[in-house]
Amino acid sequence: MNPMSWFDVIMSDAHDDRALHRIDLNLLVALDALTRERSVTKAAQRAGVTQSAMSHTLRRLRELFDDPLLVRGRGGMVLTPRAEALTIPLRSGLVSLARTLAEPQPFAPEHATRTFRLVSPDLFDALVLPTLLQRLGQQAPAIDLAVVPMPKRLADSLETGDIDLAIYPVLLDPHPFDLGTQVDAELQTRTLFRDSFRCFVRSEHPVLASRRFTLKAYTRLNHILVSPGGEGPGVVDRILDARGLQRRIALRVPHFATALEVLAQSDLVLTAPSSLSQCATASTLASRPVPLDIPEHAITMIWHPRFTEDPAHRWLRELMVDATHEVPSLPPK
Repeated sequence: MNPMSWFDVIMSDAHDDRALHRIDLNLLVALDALTRERSVTKAAQRAGVTQSAMSHTLRRLRELFDDPLLVRGRGGMVLTPRAEALTIPLRSGLVSLARTLAEPQPFAPEHATRTFRLVSPDLFDALVLPTLLQRLGQQAPAIDLAVVPMPKRLADSLETGDIDLAIYPVLLDPHPFDLGTQVDAELQTRTLFRDSFRCFVRSEHPVLASRRFTLKAYTRLNHILVSPGGEGPGVVDRILDARGLQRRIALRVPHFATALEVLAQSDLVLTAPSSLSQCATASTLASRPVPLDIPEHAITMIWHPRFTEDPAHRWLRELMVDATHEVPSLPPK
């Protein structure tokens, strides 16, 4: 049987599960570790076996698939097209199998022991995590949370279950340029709250002495930009550019927490979500309306439809909605 047909046999509804007996399913677990780590040594550590054992397993996998699967590239091991094609369905299947075996009983949060993995901006974390943890302590004391960095391919991580939920700001008004806030069409979304933008400065900033805060004055100021990626224009810069204007970004930082510390001790100005004013570290700052038409944005919860009906996942989503009720939508200007 060629390497394509055995897999088709296993996945076909026209055949019973006797086809699975032809395959050592431990090989698929090892293949998942290899595609995750792209290193025999790291995959062996992940699987808890010796490097020699993982090398032997890789040889068996190559024979099984009649494909090298991992080959050497400039930066280390890289996946072949066949391995790339297997990665997502394989990982999804293993996650589903693991959850089926781990939770044979209906989900009961008060007794559940597991970790939910989230991707979220640090401003959202500051606003919501304290309340969310309080709710968890009351309803599910043995459930843990892990906030992890944004992966390169969010949709894939949500599909496999590596990430349970992503929190993402999505602009509400359409613009003729790409602001990088699109969500993949196959993903499910729910708005948690809406927000606008304001300009934040230290309480003794010279700009506060003026009664009028004009666009001309705004563009002459030195700005701080919260840029997790460390490069590229922000929302404000795209909008200014469309009007033939620009501002000076004197400092880029990856987190709002850092921006607040710098802002309190400098004459920089930060254009940020209005909800930033609710952070305790922003209590000494002053704010002004942005003299520029910036679209409102929705703080959106995103997940893969595979988990829409999963009881544990549905409970987590409702808990997130409950925790964000205390964040008011569109604070007044």
